[in-house]
Amino acid sequence: MSCPSISFLHVQPGLEMSQVARSSHVFPRHFHDDLYAIGLMHQGASYCLGPSHSEATLRQGQACLINPGQVHSGVPISDDTISYTMFYLRADLVRSMAEDMSRRPEAAPEFTTLICDCPDLVMSLYRLAQNLTASHGLARESALVRTLGDILGAHCGVKSESPALPMLVRHAKEMLRSNLDHKLTLRDMAAVLGVSQYHLLRTFKRQTGIPPHVFRTQQRVERAKSLIRQGMVLSEVAQVTGFADQSHFSNTFKLYTAATPGQYALLP
Repeated sequence: MSCPSISFLHVQPGLEMSQVARSSHVFPRHFHDDLYAIGLMHQGASYCLGPSHSEATLRQGQACLINPGQVHSGVPISDDTISYTMFYLRADLVRSMAEDMSRRPEAAPEFTTLICDCPDLVMSLYRLAQNLTASHGLARESALVRTLGDILGAHCGVKSESPALPMLVRHAKEMLRSNLDHKLTLRDMAAVLGVSQYHLLRTFKRQTGIPPHVFRTQQRVERAKSLIRQGMVLSEVAQVTGFADQSHFSNTFKLYTAATPGQYALLP
């Protein structure tokens, strides 16, 4: 049998993620006093409340939603190993997200479902794990807001505001086009525009077909193309357009143009 693999990622204050592969570890009954725990099963199956509660079994392709203070366990079924991802969210982070989403004071949200097999939500959690591992900035923030907002809406009864703001996306685009070398967060944008992060994210994608971070990345690439045509040194182009480093600039530029910045500079 291969050895288990365990990795932990401290994403931001109030959010941690662990990824476990090929584990046979048995967790006793326990609880997390001020943490929401969200689990995503990749392979195998586990009892969430112990073998005597077989109806609370987390299987491959399902998620579990555990409230703060809720007693639970983790007992792999039979002798099979399991592979899973866990997200641990501090209670004040989730409550803050719920209040931002509804635009009013909220009591501490409570998951109404323990085992969830909604394909859209499960896929959203898979994407969140990928984004937390591989992405940064606006992309990572957007993935968290989208996934947590979907969970709060579907499994906590938190209702998102739906103001009629016809100029919202236009103003958001203007913000995303400006100051490409500066850090821009979804939270800052939502505060300026007077809406929740979740509403901004959903409205922008519904009207444009892409999330805000992709729009901003494409603006960076278009600006980079213009600067390259003007003869600017590539290292300066990367800095002016806000890419993390030369490698990030080159990889992203090629993704959207099929050419590296150097190749593009040589085009007639």
